[in-house]
Amino acid sequence: MSQILWFTFTWIAGTAAILGSLMTLGSLLLLIAPSQPRSHKLEQPLIAHHFWRKRLKLLAFSLTIALAGFGILVVVPFPSF
Repeated sequence: MSQILWFTFTWIAGTAAILGSLMTLGSLLLLIAPSQPRSHKLEQPLIAHHFWRKRLKLLAFSLTIALAGFGILVVVPFPSF
């Protein structure tokens, strides 16, 4: 029974670590991508602040998922068969 529980934890944690890492890479790419073409300037700086806030929230969320997955993989020991 403990082996099944270990496989379940590691499967979930591995999935979270992989998907969180890929989401982190994607959100980092979003940070360097321009939100609008350079020819158009934003009339309201509040709108630009809102875009950055959303992107940073996405980065924080993806880092949380990745770190939680890696943390579970570190904490859950390999069972002795």
